Amino acid sequence: MAHYTTIFVFLFLPFTIVAQIDHWETAVYDSDIWSYRLGTSEPPSNWSSLTFNDDSWQQGQGGIGYGDGDDGTTIAPVESVYLRREFTIFDKDKIKQAILHADFDDAFVAYINGQEFTRFGLDGNPPTFDTWALDLHEAQLYQGGLPESFVISEADIDQFFVDGTNVLAVQVHNFDGVASSDLSANFFLSFGITDTSNDYGDLPDWFEPPVPPLGDFSTPLPIIKINTYGVDIPEEPSIEGQMGIVWNGSGGLNNSSQQPNNFFGKIAIDKRGQSSLYFFPKHGYAIETKDENGEDMDVSFLNFPEEEDWILHGPYSDKTLMRNVLAMHLANGIGPFNSRTRFVELMVNGQYDGIYVLMEKIKRDKNRVDIANLNEEDISGDELTGGYIFKIDHGDAHWYSQYSPVFNPDINLGFQYVSPKQSQIMPPQETYIQSYVDSFEIALKATNFSYGGKRYSDYIDLASFADHFILKELSKDVDAFRLSSYYYKKKDSNGGKIYAGPAWDFNLAFGNADYCEGGLAQGWIYQVYCGDHPFWWNRLLVDDVFKNTLNCRWEELREGPLHLDSIFQFIDEKVALLNPTLNRNFQRWPVFNEYIWPNAVVFGSYEEEINYMKDFISDRIVWMDANMPGNCAVGLPTLSSTPISISPNPFEDNVNLSFELDKKTPVEIRIYNAIGQEFLYLNKGISQAGSYNEILSLSALPPGLYFCELHLGTKSTVLRIVK
Repeated sequence: MAHYTTIFVFLFLPFTIVAQIDHWETAVYDSDIWSYRLGTSEPPSNWSSLTFNDDSWQQGQGGIGYGDGDDGTTIAPVESVYLRREFTIFDKDKIKQAILHADFDDAFVAYINGQEFTRFGLDGNPPTFDTWALDLHEAQLYQGGLPESFVISEADIDQFFVDGTNVLAVQVHNFDGVASSDLSANFFLSFGITDTSNDYGDLPDWFEPPVPPLGDFSTPLPIIKINTYGVDIPEEPSIEGQMGIVWNGSGGLNNSSQQPNNFFGKIAIDKRGQSSLYFFPKHGYAIETKDENGEDMDVSFLNFPEEEDWILHGPYSDKTLMRNVLAMHLANGIGPFNSRTRFVELMVNGQYDGIYVLMEKIKRDKNRVDIANLNEEDISGDELTGGYIFKIDHGDAHWYSQYSPVFNPDINLGFQYVSPKQSQIMPPQETYIQSYVDSFEIALKATNFSYGGKRYSDYIDLASFADHFILKELSKDVDAFRLSSYYYKKKDSNGGKIYAGPAWDFNLAFGNADYCEGGLAQGWIYQVYCGDHPFWWNRLLVDDVFKNTLNCRWEELREGPLHLDSIFQFIDEKVALLNPTLNRNFQRWPVFNEYIWPNAVVFGSYEEEINYMKDFISDRIVWMDANMPGNCAVGLPTLSSTPISISPNPFEDNVNLSFELDKKTPVEIRIYNAIGQEFLYLNKGISQAGSYNEILSLSALPPGLYFCELHLGTKSTVLRIVK
């Protein structure tokens, strides 16, 4: 095994803990005896105050509600219920922070000593007894989840609390009034105590103390600040918030005390992910940027092209923090439409949440997957034939293949619509894309790779499928081909084929998995049973046409973006960028010397993690060099023995494209950049057999990396050119 060493100089940044909390205790429990009143009419206006006499109210053990089996006291279905619980504070100067944990269905407003301090899902000031919740919200504790949390900071302790008797008052509302099948009202109030006194009660077993706030810090990374007004971000539905970005430009330092200067606006946010959502405490987030009226709004920040849908990926089991960033860098060097990324430091509701990766969500858009927009009226002709994105992934299938996955003959493989969404796709569009995929699969499955006069390669872009295979196998992604596998189809007037990609989700790649041979640098992942992936890849790797295309593409990429020196240079640049920020992240998330599912190895330092990943990549490339199927010397089957020539390369103004045709062949030429922006498209019609020469005028292009996509009849290839 080759070993590569990265030199680290760690910069230890000072941490100032503002709230010196010794321990936490709970003063109010959901199971306490509460005074309550059914919301069948308006209560007195002072019902939430300390001076209100609630002797006429009913009393019962919390939670108060019906329908979910999580109630200490069961009540009749109502539109709302009002609750009060008195408690004693022995010395509020010893309290530096308080948290209300709320497990409710569907909305509430909470008051302390008559002052509202938080609410969720209700309008009105105050809401009337018959006000409906704005949306559904399900209680979580009874089904194994966690309640929402709402923090009262040190600065607000004096505003809300007094020494002696206090009262927590809550009104809980249903979404659809008395017709609702359930209502839950479970509330806990806990205090962060500064000394060793024990005046209150034990914590619930699910309680986790909030992260102490950091003092000011400076960082070379942009700082994203998200404020959800003290509300915990749920898995779904999304909640409202604000996002601000502090960024003083590349090479500058950004300070956590700065006001947002790159972006500030409304967002909707929720947690996202699959295994990461349930196994890791560092969550990922999906964000939609909004205008003042709460409508989706395209925005641009941090030099990203404008859009409205964004992802914040929180690396946790990936202790290098960069596997997704590296994979997207390689993907963008290989082909179009892959997500751009940027490391950021994230703060949520004033708490430091670590190093995150800002990413672009996969969707059809001129700045994302730039294919035709398929509208609901596009149900015939050329308009029907393109603008589709679909995937193989977690979740319920929207339609099924007629064939089984490779290792599971008892089921049919499922596909999901991405664009148009399942709720928006029209029946003729469903019929078209399903039939097209069926036709491709029938031809691929056939003995001679053809059906009805068409070869499987008439339906798919071979070069993009080769690129997809190379990226998934180089990274030894244990999710390869079976999860997060995206495909898109263009209109017939633009080639009309299915393309593999964009690439997505590599946090368990590059040696970071202890199952499905993910930690071994040898062997093909498509040959390992790791879940249900389509028969496509096993079948493609039988066909000489695909194998030779794959071999040629591998050789080409190994001289460019997949050259080991290029990969290591990128890794080293990112290590240098992250170096001043690493201590903050790993104090927030102490993952070294600990197995975090599904680590293949466990190390005690960031340096060892980086060097392990480098060793894995080096060994993986050596193995793939020796085992790549096919023979590039055979050339593409659409060409004679004369290879394609594109020169000069690098070029300044024009390039000359030349090759030999062995028969009359339709010729199409397309030039685009690494993010898929098209700069030239030529449909040359039918060209005669013999020598073909085309001078491409590219003087208007700025310097950079470009791709020349050449379609010769039903065959295609992609050439990399540099200006």
